[in-house]
Amino acid sequence: MQTPVVLHVPYSFFPDACGGTEVYVRGLAQRLASRGYWSAIAAPGVESGEYVNGGLAVYRFAIDPRRRLALAYGVPDEIAAEGFGAILRKIRPRIVHLHARTSAVSERLVDFAHDIGAAAVFTYHTPTVSCARGTMMLFGQEPCDGTIEPKRCTACALASHGAPKSVARLAALASGSFVARAGALAGDGKWLSRLQIPPLLADGRRRFHEFMRKVDHVIAVCQWVREVLERNGVPPEKLTLSRQGLWQTPPSRVARDRRGPLRIAYFGRIDRAKGPDLLARALKMIPSVSVQIDIFAIPQLAGPDQIYQSLAVHAQQDQRLTLRTAVEPHKVIGVMGEYDLVAIPSRGLETGPLVALEAFAAGVPVLGADLGGIAELVRSGVDGFLVPPDDAAAWAAAMARFAENRHLVREMCGRITMPRSMEAVADDMAKVYSAAAAARGVSTGAA
Repeated sequence: MQTPVVLHVPYSFFPDACGGTEVYVRGLAQRLASRGYWSAIAAPGVESGEYVNGGLAVYRFAIDPRRRLALAYGVPDEIAAEGFGAILRKIRPRIVHLHARTSAVSERLVDFAHDIGAAAVFTYHTPTVSCARGTMMLFGQEPCDGTIEPKRCTACALASHGAPKSVARLAALASGSFVARAGALAGDGKWLSRLQIPPLLADGRRRFHEFMRKVDHVIAVCQWVREVLERNGVPPEKLTLSRQGLWQTPPSRVARDRRGPLRIAYFGRIDRAKGPDLLARALKMIPSVSVQIDIFAIPQLAGPDQIYQSLAVHAQQDQRLTLRTAVEPHKVIGVMGEYDLVAIPSRGLETGPLVALEAFAAGVPVLGADLGGIAELVRSGVDGFLVPPDDAAAWAAAMARFAENRHLVREMCGRITMPRSMEAVADDMAKVYSAAAAARGVSTGAA
């Protein structure tokens, strides 16, 4: 196999259950080869190993198996870093492209990249990069400006763990020694653990800035991400806005029978941030409306899935809701073409999402939350419709409107344009790699 010029580092990789970031990484790596940038993948895993997936060499490096709160808040995992360092010394890429920022994919990996003379590029794919809550929604209620302010971020994070907002704000204002003594007096082990969060977040701000200082270039995949990074001091000249691209050639659009109920599909993870439960709640509000919702669920990696179980109960009670297994990535666009609308009911700020591009490639309008990257991609009333986020009644009203006025859906279908391709993304990345390597004095050897 060709010696890699670029080593991509996502949070996970196939054949594990993966999301849009991993689909993006695989598609980008495959397209870069025609530009002389041969790629390999390195991703954290339970244990080290090597294999081939999609024609790409994949290296897994083991993570620290201990369950520690510090790792959950991004403190560098030294076991993972050492394992990654061993991979670098073995294959010696010229570019290390990080697609995540976690304890396992930390600033220590940038250090190892620079140690072997490689340039380091980073793409901001999800709000977890800089938001302790993980959604970029302040107290879960409104979009945050993204500026990392330890006290505000601490209060917001504590509230996400169940603390009343007033208590969370007081805890964020108090000194670390005070809250520790209060927790000890309360004798509550759970809260003793949560009271470790404020100092971790305070240190997290320093580590975020250190990470951004160390990487040679940063990719923002949407405008709101670029603005957040600039608010947090990342120099504009270090940033490139490069939106996601469609990773596969879409199949020919086939006209389908539009009679019968309005058919809506959801593709994605089953968790609160993604909002599939909103669809079930909205459906209950419109019991007589002719609509069918199919949820293609990506399974969670661990732990009980209460939202999935709740959806299963709804599906048993209402035949208009069906839970289906996840679709293989290369089949998603074809399956989407069988539906009238693709729903993206996220409660947090998306950076793409890739599912919107896939819907447009299938010729299907998007019914999406009026937030973040969704609002940047969907032209409401033109090629889709934006719904107030986290508002089941608004989702119910939108479903009823389109079920009763099917001509509106047909009109939106006719105004959809083909989305940007991964070829365009690969062109952007080739320019970034060339400039980053030159600035570090590295020859990529790429065409």
